Amino acid sequence: MEFRLGERERGRTIFEGIMTTYPKRVDLWSIYLDMELRDVADVEGPRNLFERLIHMKWSSKKMKYFFKRFLEFEKEHGDEDTVEHVKQAAREYVESQS
Repeated sequence: MEFRLGERERGRTIFEGIMTTYPKRVDLWSIYLDMELRDVADVEGPRNLFERLIHMKWSSKKMKYFFKRFLEFEKEHGDEDTVEHVKQAAREYVESQS
């Protein structure tokens, strides 16, 4: 509700508290990400959240989901360098799993 009707920063604070309590809940991370992506006037907020997510320990299925969303976001809002950054991070993740 804070993200939609109140202050975005207060909404972020509330979500950060929830994420601290339930760090492995992908459904909650996804909701937080959706709220950040809803208003992309500031691309750094979603970008920082994506960076946090891809550097956490997740199953390969969940990592694929986050990398896919991150790549779509960068293709729409980023440039060639940011798209390449996401692709490189995905490559590094795959190599680290081998």
